[in-house]
Amino acid sequence: MSYVVRAIKVAAATTAVTLAGWRVFEALYSWADHAADKEVDSGQPDWFAGTSQYLLANAAGWVFLPIALWGLLRLTQVRGNHLAVTASAFAWVTFTAPRLVGSHPSPGAVVACVAVQPGVSAVASAVQLAAMPTTTQVTQ
Repeated sequence: MSYVVRAIKVAAATTAVTLAGWRVFEALYSWADHAADKEVDSGQPDWFAGTSQYLLANAAGWVFLPIALWGLLRLTQVRGNHLAVTASAFAWVTFTAPRLVGSHPSPGAVVACVAVQPGVSAVASAVQLAAMPTTTQVTQ
């Protein structure tokens, strides 16, 4: 598979997974907010209400992107995608998710954040393909 085809597949998969991850994270935060409100209504102290739900929502939100991206790259037959998944997960945790989740970003901010993810993943995928021995590359 050529560098360009691989980069396009990785960028498309990363864009789809990033947008889905943002929506999953928002839904999990909404669920945690609702659970916290229920706990406050039942008489629990405000400072502890919903803590376990927020921890679970964060854990699921951080883990969703790498697993979903790995699965989608496998479905699109992109092999040797470890570096792309790792780099995308790092960008998700450090850059994209903190700017998108729990806030109301402008459309420009959404485009910028979503553009970072496929860029990082595509570059990492090309680097990994260049570093792979030719005997381990899948030819199509």
